[in-house]
Amino acid sequence: MQSICEGLRILVSYVLLAMLAVILLSCMSEQEYYLRKKQLENQAAHEPTFSPLTVEGPIKIELLKGGKVAVTAPSQPFREIPIPDGVKTQTDLIRHLVSVGAISVVGWRALDKASGDTTTINNNAGGAAQ
Repeated sequence: MQSICEGLRILVSYVLLAMLAVILLSCMSEQEYYLRKKQLENQAAHEPTFSPLTVEGPIKIELLKGGKVAVTAPSQPFREIPIPDGVKTQTDLIRHLVSVGAISVVGWRALDKASGDTTTINNNAGGAAQ
């Protein structure tokens, strides 16, 4: 019976010693608790990434050597300037001149035929001769 009591006493001693070690090792001062609490709050508020640049709109991002990033965005839409077509302008001019020439020739011929070889006689004395 004595050996059972002594074994029980040794077991209880080890359990108490283990509990005391856990209590002492897990204790921290108020300052350490405050610092750890603040560190956890700051860690929760700390974003894992940060945004050095924000761009809206259609963009193109290029990764360059040395960790450089090139961001390009269009500024304004390209406005095309109407460029006159030289060949078309010359063709239109030639057509216009040919048309004017043809109308002129037809007009002069019509005037020529209208004032052709015919002679017009005005006779006011037609009723006096008997």
